[in-house]
Amino acid sequence: MLRPRRDAACRCGAAALGLAHRAAGGPVSPSGGRGKALRASLLTLAAGGLGGFAFHLAGLPAAWISGALLLTLALALARVDVQVPKPIEIASYVVLGTSMGTALTPDLVAQATTWPVSMAFLTVSVFCTMAGSMLYFRHVARWSLETAFYASAPGAFSAVVGMAAESGADLRRVAFAQTVRLFLLVAALPNILGAAGLASAQVAAPPQRGGWAEVALLLAACAACGLLAGRVRMPGGVIVGALLASAALHLAGLSTATLPMALLVPAFVVLGCNVGVRFRGTSLYTVREMTLVSVVGFVVSAGISAVFAVLAALATNDDPGKLLTAFAPGALEAMTALGFALGYDPAFMSAHHLFRFAGLSVALPLMARLLFAVREGR
Repeated sequence: MLRPRRDAACRCGAAALGLAHRAAGGPVSPSGGRGKALRASLLTLAAGGLGGFAFHLAGLPAAWISGALLLTLALALARVDVQVPKPIEIASYVVLGTSMGTALTPDLVAQATTWPVSMAFLTVSVFCTMAGSMLYFRHVARWSLETAFYASAPGAFSAVVGMAAESGADLRRVAFAQTVRLFLLVAALPNILGAAGLASAQVAAPPQRGGWAEVALLLAACAACGLLAGRVRMPGGVIVGALLASAALHLAGLSTATLPMALLVPAFVVLGCNVGVRFRGTSLYTVREMTLVSVVGFVVSAGISAVFAVLAALATNDDPGKLLTAFAPGALEAMTALGFALGYDPAFMSAHHLFRFAGLSVALPLMARLLFAVREGR
């Protein structure tokens, strides 16, 4: 009775190995056709799901995100073509943003009285984190002033890279330092918090409310708002737009639906894969050359932000793990989703990371103009 099942499993395993072998031929060229892109996408998502499932079985924090990230990263460094289709990435952001917004209730809003205090600490933290990291990159790593400045920005990856590209900075170093910091935050922070007893190892499944029809209507409304937010270049784009729409519908009593884990787990996997895909095309020589510098830069920035997070926790008598995650100097979407995966208040997470992102987007051009003008004696 068991032989047919074993034979079927062997055939499935052989097919998966064959798919991996065929997908390992390098990046997809513009004329490569849709077949290569489809195989690369399937391999990436399957590997991410496998990594997330392994971490889930091991009981690790934010398992589906960090497991997917690590296995996708391994494939990228092995020169396997990895990619996440843009529609799937957007769909995952809609799901995550919608689910975060369902947690915003009148009771939760009433708990926000201490947020101005923590945001004041966050403001000082951002400036000190950037100053400390910049001193390291400039005077220890000997990077140029422009490169050190943009590599030190704690988050706002797309805005930072866009501004760095027009400044004469070494874009490879800027992007690598930013990507390594995001990778280490997503991969290491959950495990550090879990080891310190500051986060639960697994995401608690939210109580299911509403049928699939109500869930579908909620997702449709949030997708429309998320896509609009992305089009008008709102900070955080799709995920924040969907979050705001979901929160507004729930606060107004127009929806009571929550999303099941059957939707959330794939969204977590896609998020982890998307971070790992950023290392595609990175040579091992480049990794060796820049890894040490970028890792030390991460330690500097994470250490400074952690000090201010602890100070904020003492001042507000709030959960240190929540504040460490809220102050983490990473991308808005990834850090907000990571906090959500760790079981922290998504409204608190999104508010603090959105505040940091918006502040950086406004302050960076002004700071750059002032800094570079001073250097040139103008």
